[in-house]
Amino acid sequence: MTRKQFDEAFSCFQLSEIISQSPSKRKTKQVLKTFSCSRNLDLQDFLHNKALTFEQHLRSRTYLYIDNETKEVAAYYTIAISVFFTDGISKEIIKLLDGYKDNIKTIPCFLIGQLGKSDKCEKSKTGEYMLADALDIIDNSHKNLGGRFILIDSVNNPKVLSFYEENSFLAIESDEKSESIKMIKPYFEELE
Repeated sequence: MTRKQFDEAFSCFQLSEIISQSPSKRKTKQVLKTFSCSRNLDLQDFLHNKALTFEQHLRSRTYLYIDNETKEVAAYYTIAISVFFTDGISKEIIKLLDGYKDNIKTIPCFLIGQLGKSDKCEKSKTGEYMLADALDIIDNSHKNLGGRFILIDSVNNPKVLSFYEENSFLAIESDEKSESIKMIKPYFEELE
């Protein structure tokens, strides 16, 4: 699937747009419930039960890709401003992430909190195009605000980890038994 085909197949909406155009909270929830993801129930649970509250309380922004044929949520991502907790991270990594200190407990960052597609969305490159869209939004914020990195808690799955690595994310922890792996996309490489 080309980018043009992707853009023709899906319409992207910020959740807040849907909230403002919807006659009721119930209608908005009905739209969100059209998303199903049996591969990752956390993605499904977030969209069904948390995204609306996070959006209304300004904790994050969720972007929905609505299939133009079925009118169902085919995919989505959520981004936010966050902090990275340094517990269990080496001083070298902390100094690299922070830029100058190695003994701090939190580092501000951008967060891609969710990124996923529904069971019905089998179109190739969907994840790649969604990630590109999320990075464009974060890059614009970075130009205006600064910031050293983007954080994502990736599912600890070789295929998913490889996808993020191909898109310039680096694992900053490695635990084969963990369900997720923290990965970053640095901006500080621009300084070198």
